[in-house]
Amino acid sequence: MNDSIKRNSPRVLVAFAAVPLMVGVSAVVQPRHDTAPTRASRTVWDSVYSVAQAARGESLYAKSCARCHGPSLSGADESPPLAGGAFLGNWNGLPLSDLQTRIRTTMPSDSVGIYDRQLVTDVMAHLLRANGFPPGPAALPTDLDSLKDIVIRTGKP
Repeated sequence: MNDSIKRNSPRVLVAFAAVPLMVGVSAVVQPRHDTAPTRASRTVWDSVYSVAQAARGESLYAKSCARCHGPSLSGADESPPLAGGAFLGNWNGLPLSDLQTRIRTTMPSDSVGIYDRQLVTDVMAHLLRANGFPPGPAALPTDLDSLKDIVIRTGKP
């Protein structure tokens, strides 16, 4: 083996060993541009339902839900309250899509799944009004993707 190669071998090895380290550091330091932007979420304080929708929901609630949850949304027997601290404490921090899914997949307890998305969403608007959240000009959307972006928050931001 050539003497100059023997003398330079440790330096060559160190140089080659440092290349993966520099590439790794570069990958960590470089910002990622391939991540999807996060969607801005709203809260129930952002006037996400209309007065007309809440009124429809109140009528539908009286016909479909009050027999178990009570006319004042206070709950009864095994049915939980749908207004007040207990209700809000259970749902605080969760998106409205979770509430819609829970209602659609568990209510009414004697005929699960008979309520369509529009009925459930209108009743949800009634629940929002009953819990003191402000109405706005537009109705609450019925699709899950839109409801995922609206979070229940007990405290006003």
